Amino acid sequence: MKKKSSKTRKITSKAKKPLAKFKMPKRLRAWIKESQFLATTLSIILTFGTADLVDRCQRAKDRKMSAMMVLSSIDNFSTNVDEMAVDMARCDSIGTWLRSLPKDDLDKIEPQEVRGILNEMFSLINFMSHDKTAENIFSNSFETWKNMGNSNYLFIDNVGDCFSRMNADENNWNEWVSDYEATVSKVIAKIQPGEHTLTKLLNDNSFRQKTEDFHVRKAWLDYVAANVRYLNRKNMELMGIDPEEVTAFASERSRQLTLDTPAPAQSDFRTDTLKPSNLNTLRPLIQHIDSIINAPQSNNTKKR
Repeated sequence: MKKKSSKTRKITSKAKKPLAKFKMPKRLRAWIKESQFLATTLSIILTFGTADLVDRCQRAKDRKMSAMMVLSSIDNFSTNVDEMAVDMARCDSIGTWLRSLPKDDLDKIEPQEVRGILNEMFSLINFMSHDKTAENIFSNSFETWKNMGNSNYLFIDNVGDCFSRMNADENNWNEWVSDYEATVSKVIAKIQPGEHTLTKLLNDNSFRQKTEDFHVRKAWLDYVAANVRYLNRKNMELMGIDPEEVTAFASERSRQLTLDTPAPAQSDFRTDTLKPSNLNTLRPLIQHIDSIINAPQSNNTKKR
């Protein structure tokens, strides 16, 4: 058996020698551990932080929608009262003219001559009401409103004050309208066949006093609308909501409510349906009635 050469022994000895272990530097090991910790921490932050962010965004969205419902309800109330003030101004013009007619000449005016203008005056005076959906949500969901945070407690107080004022003003107005309608109905109920409605109304002191109150009620409606609108602008500022956005929201909601809500029944004394043709301007009617009252009497009438 041949002996291995020295060269072969050297190669074999080199091959059998085990490889030395790789020693990771301490700094590198520390960096990897720190990176793993950061990755875990970041994962937790992303998981729970994102959920909290989504929750916060949803609450902010819900908060704005709730606020929009409340603000638009109050804004819509002001708009409706403005329209009622315009109607009351028209009623005041009609009432002032009617009171100026000489009592002794009222029977000269045939009922059909003034039926349209009387019906217009009666139809323009209506009860005040507002949609209370947002108010009920506000009153019955206080826990939801508390989630708005301490900075919005003033908003909650102001909105509560607005709704309180609206309800008080509504009750005040409706009491007056009920009394007005009762006065008119009482006079009309006493009319006998052949008697003129206009004559009976204008000879009744209670009715005349009600018509004298028209200008006061008109001024009161102007104040109510302006005051509630002023308070609501403060509410919008507290919530950082633009008034135009609220007005648009209120208009759309009002349109939907109009489609869903049936028209209220008219009072018993409103026997004739109000038609556009009856909405005469006062000047032509005044001239026409004046011509009737001041028409020269015929000879036959003088003999009587």
